[in-house]
Parts: sequence; C-alpha cells; structure tokens
Amino acid sequence: MKTFYVGLISVIALWLTSVVHPDDISYNYWDIGLSLSDRDSDYLSDDLNFFGDFNFSKNLYQNSSTDNRWGVHFWVDVSQSRDLSDDSAYTLTLLQSSMGFGAHYSTETFSTYLRLGAGGSSAKFKTTTQSSSRPIVTGGSSDIFLPPISIFDKDRPQSQTTYTNEEDGTLGKIGIRYRLSERYQTGAAVQWSNIDSFGTEISIYVQKDFENSSFNARTTLSPPGGGYMSLKVETTIDDSERSVGLSLVYSF
Repeated sequence: MKTFYVGLISVIALWLTSVVHPDDISYNYWDIGLSLSDRDSDYLSDDLNFFGDFNFSKNLYQNSSTDNRWGVHFWVDVSQSRDLSDDSAYTLTLLQSSMGFGAHYSTETFSTYLRLGAGGSSAKFKTTTQSSSRPIVTGGSSDIFLPPISIFDKDRPQSQTTYTNEEDGTLGKIGIRYRLSERYQTGAAVQWSNIDSFGTEISIYVQKDFENSSFNARTTLSPPGGGYMSLKVETTIDDSERSVGLSLVYSF
C-alpha cells in the first residue's frame, strides 16, 4: 500500500507540471463518485452497500496526426466502502486500489485502450463492545470477508481491536469508448485479475459532457489551462458483485 501512495503523489505532481488540453476523447481526467454495490460472499448477508470511488488518468506520451492519436497513460483507481458488517461483534470496511499503465488509440469519435497494473484489497475488521450470538463459519476459506476467529475470543488482548485481511495481485483491462455526439459518449470494458475480490469484471457507462456550457466552471482541482465537467452513469458486473454508480468527471 505504501508503494501505491508514493505512486499517486508522483503522478499528481506530474499532472501539475505537464498539462495536455482536452481531446475529443480524453485520457486526462479525474473521476469521483458513489456506487451502490451488492457483493456475493458467505460472510456478508446484508451486503447491499455504498462505495466511494476515485479514478485518475494522465497522458504520459501522445502522438497525434490529422485523423488519429495514440499514446501511453498512467491510471489509478481507488474505492472505499462504508460499514459492510451486519454482525454486532465488529465493523467491516473494504479498501480496494489499483494502478498501472495503459496504451490507447483514438480517432475523432472512437477510442480503444489496454491497461495493465497491480492492485489489492484490504478488509478491515474493527471490534465493538458487543458480542455475536450467531455461529461463524471457520472452514479453510480464502474469502477476504471471513472474520478472524480471534475477534470472538473472549481472552484476546484488549489492546487488539483491529484486524485486517489483505490480498494483492495483477490485473488487466481492455475497453472501448465512443462519442455519440458533441455532448455524449459511451463505453464498455472487460477487466480480469488473479485477485479473488476483483475477479473478472464487465462494465458499461454513458457520460454527458458539459464542454462549452455554463456548467463548465473551473474548480480548485483544475490544472493550468482548464477543462470540462461531465456526469457519468456506470454499471458493473463481475464474479461476485453487481453495482451501479454516478460520478462527476473532470477532463483536462
């Protein structure tokens, strides 16, 4: 996780010192939003919950001609849940993060990209002053949401209040983006990973851009040169989760 935050700080510094003006389909953007997700786990029974999401992409190199562009970009994705637990003995939150590099090719209205990177999930269990009456399955499961048995040990040290299950690995993503009109674009992607809590994911989005409109106000996060705002609706399906989310996108 330390490597992730060092990389995030480095790319933000690069963003502030090297700004590329928005293209028709931009790979310079930040995206912040909220999604409602339903996860499938043996250890979550009330798992319909909210996740906050942050995504960042920055061109590192781009070559342009009259009709097309191709380049390389850096990307970061982070999501944080609220309390997922329905057990009185502990609270549970999930932090997922990934980062890596991507290559993209774009025409005036169409773009395709390939991303490769690494990521991880961290499920944090924090004990409460209450106890649990329902039985806990303790079989040899690799499910990240399996609570450590020590949470339910009456003789555990009182100083031990937080437990964390972690997993990490690699992932890849291939996607397409298409501009339907001056104000609308859509896209779809498939992501695969050897991280169980990421799984294989299919996502589809529709985005409304507000370029050259009164909604296009500069923000405190705007780099020199400005950009434009968008609203995006995205739905995602993977091996263990279904979600739908709404986010605010700033392209620059």
